[in-house]
Amino acid sequence: MPRFRTILAWLLVLAAALALVIGYRWFAARPPIVEVTTATRENVVRLLAVTGRVSPRLSYDVQPLVSGTVTRLYKAEGDRVSRGDVLATIDAAASRAGVDQATAQLSARQVEVERLQREHDRVRRLVEAGGLPERDAERARLDLESARAGVRQLEALTSEARARLRDFTLRSPIDGFVLTRPVDPGQNVTPQSVLYGLATGTGAEVEVNVDEQYLGELVKGLTARVAPLTGERTAFDATLAYIGRRVDEASGAVPVRLSFVGAAPILPAGLSVDVNLRIAEHPNATTVPREAVAGLGGDAFVMLVRADTVTRRAVQVIDWPAPRLVVREGLQPGDTLVVNPRGVRAGQVVRTRTAGDAL
Repeated sequence: MPRFRTILAWLLVLAAALALVIGYRWFAARPPIVEVTTATRENVVRLLAVTGRVSPRLSYDVQPLVSGTVTRLYKAEGDRVSRGDVLATIDAAASRAGVDQATAQLSARQVEVERLQREHDRVRRLVEAGGLPERDAERARLDLESARAGVRQLEALTSEARARLRDFTLRSPIDGFVLTRPVDPGQNVTPQSVLYGLATGTGAEVEVNVDEQYLGELVKGLTARVAPLTGERTAFDATLAYIGRRVDEASGAVPVRLSFVGAAPILPAGLSVDVNLRIAEHPNATTVPREAVAGLGGDAFVMLVRADTVTRRAVQVIDWPAPRLVVREGLQPGDTLVVNPRGVRAGQVVRTRTAGDAL
């Protein structure tokens, strides 16, 4: 009896092991489960989201015409300025001394002309009275003309010195405001130095750098929404007004500028803004999740599932920084495709699970 029980126990163990082996082989032979999604039809607006900065429509660098030491700066960053306002003065002691010297020389020469004029008149009267020969009158006339020529020369030199003296006072060329003031009183400056950066008080633009890969998508007149990166998220309409013609070699970006529609808002220069540039519209477009497309940048393809069998399908898509891509060719709305096409092979039999469903 005990022997019978032992044999029965072993038979039960063998049966259980056999069932496990058969069950494992059956389970292993089942087709794998893949996550699938469906191509859908929808109206797509492609937006290029970038960050830009507000800049004045017109700006000016105020630079001196002379070298010297800055004695005074009259405006600070953010101050309003009117055309003709004094912005800065440069030490003009040497130039002012030159004006004083030229003025003194001119005064002396004018006194000399007056004396020679009287002498010329006296000699002329004596010659007419027969008391002096004509050559004395000619000599007096030549001396007077020479002195008058000297006066004219000194007048020109004095005017030039006074004009140079005006160069030591810098005035605003526009109505606007001060963007920057990169110097301080006491600094030595040259004609290459920038004392002020000014901007017009009206009008503003948005400067944006766009990656060169999207250059072919840009055309003037594209619309955009611009929102300052501040607590108040008011958005403004703008249009693409300028596209740069040179790509920055370091960043691979192209500079573009957008103009506000209507009156430009009052925004600080340099303010960061979010820009959503409306690149294109695709009504009734076929779209799929980005992760369902393999081979982007080359021979793009998806893995279709029909009758539980996987088929490779070449597609043409618009590769755009978005979670769903527009499919130009290769798919129809309603087609079922594998979410991760890299995990399956063509001809494979699979079981499907809709993306997002629980296992």
